[in-house]
Amino acid sequence: MQISEIQHYLAQEEADAYVLVDYENKNPVLVGLLSKAMLTRKIIAIIPKEGKLQLIVHSIDADLLKGKVDADFFVYKTWPEMLDYQKQVLSSCHTVLMDYSPSGLLMRVATADAGSVEYIRSLGKEIKSSGNLLQRLTAVLTDKQYEEELIACEKTLRIKDEAFAYIKKQILDKGEVSEHEVQQFINRRFLEEGMTFDEPPLVANGKNAANPHYCPTEQVYSVLHKGDLVQIDMWAKQNDEDGVYADITWMGYIGERVPEEYAKRFAIIKSARDGVIAFLKENIGKRPVYAYEADDVARDIISKAGYGDYFVHRVGHNIAVDVSCHGPGANLDNYETHDDRTLIEGLSFSDEPGIYAPDFGMRTETNIHILDGKAIVVAGLQDAIIPILK
Repeated sequence: MQISEIQHYLAQEEADAYVLVDYENKNPVLVGLLSKAMLTRKIIAIIPKEGKLQLIVHSIDADLLKGKVDADFFVYKTWPEMLDYQKQVLSSCHTVLMDYSPSGLLMRVATADAGSVEYIRSLGKEIKSSGNLLQRLTAVLTDKQYEEELIACEKTLRIKDEAFAYIKKQILDKGEVSEHEVQQFINRRFLEEGMTFDEPPLVANGKNAANPHYCPTEQVYSVLHKGDLVQIDMWAKQNDEDGVYADITWMGYIGERVPEEYAKRFAIIKSARDGVIAFLKENIGKRPVYAYEADDVARDIISKAGYGDYFVHRVGHNIAVDVSCHGPGANLDNYETHDDRTLIEGLSFSDEPGIYAPDFGMRTETNIHILDGKAIVVAGLQDAIIPILK
């Protein structure tokens, strides 16, 4: 994103400037704007709503940026000079954006250190969160990245079908298969399809699935038999710089007919998942939609069904170009945090309600992308638990 685009957003937010603070290239947005240089002292970048970028930089680092960055430079030697330059540059500003989150709730936003925030506030400035601006900078997918997401979703859904077929074959041939064996089958298929992932998939029988992040290992796993409920949570992306994760969870039952107790509970989480989709389709493009609202929709459905205490995580997380499937943009969350970022054009995120009761756990998960002001499901919808041996 260019400085002019950031300034356009500042006008929309009625903010006078965006203040970024960095030390040793830890702020990815500022690194993206300046390109990576061997900076060893604190740098403050101030993007005003009009005019040039303002850089407050130490004299030892200044020559690394001068001539390479189109900015007005304020070069300090001592800390009093650094503070005074901030006061000087911000003298005409009233409202500024900083990488700050009220109560520190949104950790991917709250990267500005408390002291820097406190100092600028002491100058009489109103500080607003840069959360919505940050997700425009870091989480909105390009057309190419969206295409990669669709490819990842298609491959992941296909490998999911292969995984359930693998379980069926192993059960019919041997009478059993371990969670770890199924996990390794999925890993191999991802790699064969030119995909990559940060962690292996979660494969769990119903009891183990009561732990949302249960993951079998070579040493610790359960063996699946006929009559077991099976949950597979799997995620991967194309192995290139534009790769965007697909992240899905599907449920199966090792038998020919799914028991009623499993079917009834799955119907509840399916209703919650579909409730989120219906809410987004009704409201996206018509008004600003806040991420926490989607969480409220799913949580209300599950709570009214009597399982609210067993829905123990947010309903969805952002998906972007990142090392993991958990991206830096808005999460559908009013449980772990209060995510008041808006769901904007170009964002992708998961929709994954679950019930994690002591007797057994289950989750259903798909991915949604906002395109042309519409919420589009891109990773399939499971309508019922798969009877694996049917």
